[in-house]
Amino acid sequence: MGSRVENYIRRGRFYVDGWLRIEAARIVVALTGRQRSLSIGGGIAEIGVHHGKLFILLYLLGQASEKAVAIDLFEDQHLNVDRSGSGDLAKFRRNLERHADSTRLVLHQGNSMDLSGAILTRLAEGRLRFVSVDGGHTADITVHDLATAEAAIADGGIIVVDDVFNERWPGVGDGVRRYFECRPNLVPFAIGANKTYFCRPSHRDIYHDAAGAAASTVTASEFLGHPVAYLEFLRPGLKDRVAESSAWRRLRTTPIGLPLRWAWRTGRTLRRGLTRNEDF
Repeated sequence: MGSRVENYIRRGRFYVDGWLRIEAARIVVALTGRQRSLSIGGGIAEIGVHHGKLFILLYLLGQASEKAVAIDLFEDQHLNVDRSGSGDLAKFRRNLERHADSTRLVLHQGNSMDLSGAILTRLAEGRLRFVSVDGGHTADITVHDLATAEAAIADGGIIVVDDVFNERWPGVGDGVRRYFECRPNLVPFAIGANKTYFCRPSHRDIYHDAAGAAASTVTASEFLGHPVAYLEFLRPGLKDRVAESSAWRRLRTTPIGLPLRWAWRTGRTLRRGLTRNEDF
């Protein structure tokens, strides 16, 4: 993983409004790495970029030859029928320039219902390696956006859909179910961190294993009649996050850090003594 990617995951993403858990970011990085090992190329795209939180990560993971297509209503929020996001073009551009650049950016402002796989492929100047579907959250829009994404992905491409199991947006799950009633050439392979991942049947096992390697625990499950990996993650506590930080590594042996370490150990000993299950 490059330093810019790691810096964005650890720090930069907190400065971008939107929804991207660190666990989802790790899955995306792992899947991209697997695609690279298989020599799978192609652009990336996101339908519904909001202010760019996930798009920036996908952009940073791209190569110089891979276009990055950003699709959103942006200022045409009167067309946002379910108010599932609020794209802002100025904020998106500012965030992208701050954390990446815009040399490979292809911007498409408009309603995704007017898109097709052919149009998306033309915008990306070729088939897509990774597509995020996070636009309108109604069933009809989800069905349409999935069809657009499926028609545009390369062999070995991945589609990630947000909020499939989010109770706030039941239309997304309904749309996914309706789309799969048409028996597309897609299968789900992983679910985790509020995102559901799909690919061609030929790559399911490969990506299933790659996504599972990024998780703390993998549970075998089933979705839409296909086996999937349900990914769970152990969130580190405050002590672990502090211990792993570069600031603490510099501080721990200094005149400031040594008393702090002594205070922590003393407090831990006292807490253990107070919670012992003994009769006095």
